[in-house]
Amino acid sequence: MSTTNTDTFAEQTVTESLGTLNTNAQQGLSADEADRRRAQYGYNEILEKEESVWHRLFRRFWGPIPWMIELAAILSAMVQKWEDFSIIMVMLLVNAVLDFLQEHRALNALKALKAGMAREVNVLRDGRFKRIPARELVPGDILQLRIGDIVPADVQLLSGDYLLIDQSALTGESLPVSRKVNEVAYANTIVKQGEMLALVVNIGVNTRFANVVSLVAKAQLKERSHFQKMVIQIGNFLILITVALVLLIIMVSLFRHENIIEILRFSLVLTVAAIPVALP
Repeated sequence: MSTTNTDTFAEQTVTESLGTLNTNAQQGLSADEADRRRAQYGYNEILEKEESVWHRLFRRFWGPIPWMIELAAILSAMVQKWEDFSIIMVMLLVNAVLDFLQEHRALNALKALKAGMAREVNVLRDGRFKRIPARELVPGDILQLRIGDIVPADVQLLSGDYLLIDQSALTGESLPVSRKVNEVAYANTIVKQGEMLALVVNIGVNTRFANVVSLVAKAQLKERSHFQKMVIQIGNFLILITVALVLLIIMVSLFRHENIIEILRFSLVLTVAAIPVALP
């Protein structure tokens, strides 16, 4: 895999970059050379690790709040309150299934959107331009960018007047930026004006866009939003209070030699009442 950072290409002329990537500006890459580079660098895509359906379904039953509901169901079975057990289980299953279906529909809509956005690019191969899927681009390809195009990879501008590029999705800039020959344009930015030829310098996981996605994903794994932290804190607090009260009631009731069935029934009522229905 290429380890050359995209910004490194911006520090040299596009002529030097053509030499670095061993590309002919008039002929582009040959089909055989493109196949060889694809075998070396892979496809121009960012692979996603997809969570299995069963894992997404069972995840609905794992966590502090589901544990409380499941505990209430177990206590209902222990005291043979089958009506309560049935109601609790139906509520638990309905909530899990509805949440799963909502997420499933959202994921299907996202996949359909991605499929509809499958892009083709105009690339120079064997001395003539041809349309190919963007995922088949390789470093060293020469492609044509024009108004409305989504830049399919990190590129260095080769020839033409200029491009106005909207890179707000990448940098947050509200206005398009102007790019000219020898400057670089990043993957997944949008051409708002102009037409130029560009040299592909990085694809897939080596693009600036992939680096940003990776950083955001790591931040999301390490940090929770303030709302998420508050929900978890409330849930943990309620669980601790509930467990402490149930243990206290059981110990006091056993000390007073009360009926164990009645103790479990009261614990059940307390556990069910402690479940925060309004929390997500």
